[in-house]
Amino acid sequence: MMSRLISVGLLLLALNPDSKAQDTSSALCRQDELCTSVQRCEESDDSGRKGIAPRISRFCGVGRICCEKAQLESWDMHASNPQPTRPITAIQNKVSLFAEPPPNESCGLNMECVPRKLCRDNNVINDSGIKLINPRISTIPCSKSLYRCCAVDQQVEDSQSPYVEKEASFKYKNCGYSNPQGLIPDNDKFNYTEDVSIFGQFPWMVGIFTGRQDFLCGGTLIHPSLVITSSHNLINETVDTLVARAGDWDLNSLNEPYTHQGRRIKEIIMHPEFDPESLFNDIAILLLEEPINLGPHIQPLCLPPPESPQVINQLLEATCYATGWGAKEADSDKLEHVLKRINLPLVEHDECQAKLRNTRLEARFRLRPSFLCAGGVEGKDTCKGDGGSPLFCTMPGQTDRYQLVGIVSWGVECAVEDIPAVYANVPYLRNWIDAKIKGLGIAIQAT
Repeated sequence: MMSRLISVGLLLLALNPDSKAQDTSSALCRQDELCTSVQRCEESDDSGRKGIAPRISRFCGVGRICCEKAQLESWDMHASNPQPTRPITAIQNKVSLFAEPPPNESCGLNMECVPRKLCRDNNVINDSGIKLINPRISTIPCSKSLYRCCAVDQQVEDSQSPYVEKEASFKYKNCGYSNPQGLIPDNDKFNYTEDVSIFGQFPWMVGIFTGRQDFLCGGTLIHPSLVITSSHNLINETVDTLVARAGDWDLNSLNEPYTHQGRRIKEIIMHPEFDPESLFNDIAILLLEEPINLGPHIQPLCLPPPESPQVINQLLEATCYATGWGAKEADSDKLEHVLKRINLPLVEHDECQAKLRNTRLEARFRLRPSFLCAGGVEGKDTCKGDGGSPLFCTMPGQTDRYQLVGIVSWGVECAVEDIPAVYANVPYLRNWIDAKIKGLGIAIQAT
């Protein structure tokens, strides 16, 4: 009889979603949550996704779920002054496709545009000791990056490439070191745009592909056996459907001086509190079946210290970049097949929240601590296809050494002034990362 009365009482509360009295404490909820009706939790949502399912699906009674106290209090505070509503479109899930490049071209009599690695070093020493450029190498530029105009008799097989010896003699220093000038030794005449990286410049970039070699998302190498990426890109994937490729640069080419390496995935570790609707805690760790062999073009990125006021202040003063193969325009579904490089400023939490409240997310939007922001600069942004890719910043007192700060997660628009993009907050999530890596029996080299 008593259990029936309790059930009836809970049902009456569920039928009266506007009553604050229905918000109760429950042993089934966290300290920052109250037990309330499903309808009240949905209506009070302030994550920016109107009409989504409850963010936390732990039930605490009939028709009742655990819901954030701050969300409910914010809803009640604004109930007397409702904001005009506008349609909310889906958060951009940054995945797209790319097109094939044009064919190779001839560049003169007995001259061909070939990958740089398949042309000799082109330097000879005459009897007087003066170094000369081999006259059989044309100065005519090729229209494709990483190609040079080379005489037919100067071309070599892959096994004879001068880069083979350079890769074999590589010595790893530590995480986070970039190659500021890239890894092309000769004078590169190719006309790169400002937002394109140089081959090998950021050696921690990873492309994650489906088993059919379709590009899925970006990732970051943090250890020869570990890649960090976004959870939202992996929802419908398993270890049997994914391949991680390190050392890639041009997705349409196999002609980079150093070859990329592909690895199958042994384990996918998603954050247990990742929310596929609001994208809270949008982080995942991929354990590779076999370690990546480090080289000049493949090296891990450092992890940042756990979040603190000092760390945040240092990051706000640092130089930060995002890299990825995503589209440059919000209305484009075409990947940039050559790796992008975008210089972006970090945006302080409260400032970012205020700017996002001026968008269709509206005035009650709350930026959760598992997110941080960067950008808001016209014409410069991550966009569709960049999901899972890294946002990294210089380490204190260093110019060419970097640490992972964010993971591309979502955005309202792309490259619009005063609308920053939103990233998973790696310093905030650092303790979770450490716990999972320790559980795998893997040690990360100290910085």
